[in-house]
Amino acid sequence: MSDNKPIIVGLIIVAVLLVGALAYLFSAQEQPKPVATQPVEVPRQAPASQPAPETPAPETVVPAPASESEPASVPVAPAQSERPALVLPRLDDSDQLIRDGVVSLTRNEGINAWLGANELIRKCVVFIDNIAHGNVARREVPFLAPDAPFSARQISEKEFVLDDASYQRYDLVTNILVSIDSHRAAEFYELLKPLFQEAYTELGYPDGNFDEVIFKAIGRLLETPVIDRPIRLVRPVVMFRYEDPKLETLSAAQKQLIRMGPQNTRAIQAKLGEMARELRVALKK
Repeated sequence: MSDNKPIIVGLIIVAVLLVGALAYLFSAQEQPKPVATQPVEVPRQAPASQPAPETPAPETVVPAPASESEPASVPVAPAQSERPALVLPRLDDSDQLIRDGVVSLTRNEGINAWLGANELIRKCVVFIDNIAHGNVARREVPFLAPDAPFSARQISEKEFVLDDASYQRYDLVTNILVSIDSHRAAEFYELLKPLFQEAYTELGYPDGNFDEVIFKAIGRLLETPVIDRPIRLVRPVVMFRYEDPKLETLSAAQKQLIRMGPQNTRAIQAKLGEMARELRVALKK
């Protein structure tokens, strides 16, 4: 169980929530108002005059129905009040837009420390794709590694217990994650989907749907067990391993989530469930 720049699996939420960068920028722009139009009345064409009949007996004239060549009134359909189209930047130029707006999603100033990376969308897509497959892309987010080292208490010559102090290393990250507005972020993910889909296609999935990858990743983390009891470890060589074979067979992403501690795990899983619900609503619109 290596602790070389451990990855915060809660970043699965950040990967989705970062797209809320437009929450401030887009809502602050003045939206163009639709121009109201009125029906245009087309005058009926006057009937041609007919010569007087030879017989004096009057005839009842039945007006002919309006033909296709003689329309009575042509109303012009009013402009529909649709959401103005958002002009997205190029994927290569999307970082600054995200940095400028993502701070509007939370009052926790700790989010500022996460905005210095480059190629944010690409790294988020790689991270989520790895989580969906049970892996952890450590290289993509080294800036989220906790400062304090991993710690375990030795209880016998070959047995250890995961120190509760290790859980506290992830408290700040968890607090930032749960403070983000899931509803607004999900709506703006829907706006920025083309950029995420483009980055996903670049990974070699020309026919893949990135929405499905997000839900698969969330589902995998929601299946992670919450461990309230002391977690026993063994150290056969250099790296720690879970003594419980059931825990050791979990995916790397799930084992990382367990290492954040039961309180943080519950908080992150609750946020994941909330995020999944908001995303489903936003993507159905």
